[in-house]
Amino acid sequence: MFTPPKFQQTDPAELHSFVQHHPLATVVVQTNQGLEATHIPLYWQCQPNGHGCLLGHFAKANPIWQNALPEQAWLAIFQDSGHYISANWYPAKQQHHKVVPTWNYQAVHIYGQGRLLESEADAHRILTLLTEQHEQSQARPWRLADAPADYIQAMCRAIMCFEITIERIEGKYKLSQNQTEANRQGVVNGLLAENTAAARQMAARIEQFSPPQSQP
Repeated sequence: MFTPPKFQQTDPAELHSFVQHHPLATVVVQTNQGLEATHIPLYWQCQPNGHGCLLGHFAKANPIWQNALPEQAWLAIFQDSGHYISANWYPAKQQHHKVVPTWNYQAVHIYGQGRLLESEADAHRILTLLTEQHEQSQARPWRLADAPADYIQAMCRAIMCFEITIERIEGKYKLSQNQTEANRQGVVNGLLAENTAAARQMAARIEQFSPPQSQP
């Protein structure tokens, strides 16, 4: 992923938090049919030493797992929807007009070796982890045990689980860090004037990750 230095995000805790809050990944796999991608939620299982692994599952009807080439790295892409940034929001437009629109966004790319996990026990374990992660905000979290055991067993037989042993992580937070302080504030003001949840969230992220001001 091309990432200018101003947009690089390397803090492990921040990257992990972003993935937890944006778990729907685009998983890209090199197959004997060429590159294939699918969109599935993943669970990041941390380990004391190293980055840990990503856990997920394909539908067995999806040929991506059968066609995946061995010894090839897989790529999981996590991203938010970002927000359009109008050139009209830059005060510099009124000075010299040498500004253009852009799109702010955050993305995390995780690379690693993929491995299929074919046992029903692995399927039950991964489904439990994913369910617990996504149900934790519910007043009465749903559990696998809430469904009939034979039904869950049938669901487990219909999926192919996998893990991606994480080898490399790249984070890109493109949040107007390359703009002057005045232009960043103009972007924040423009976003707040939009008065939408997405715009307010982007304004907050720009302020949160604004580069330190240089001391006089």
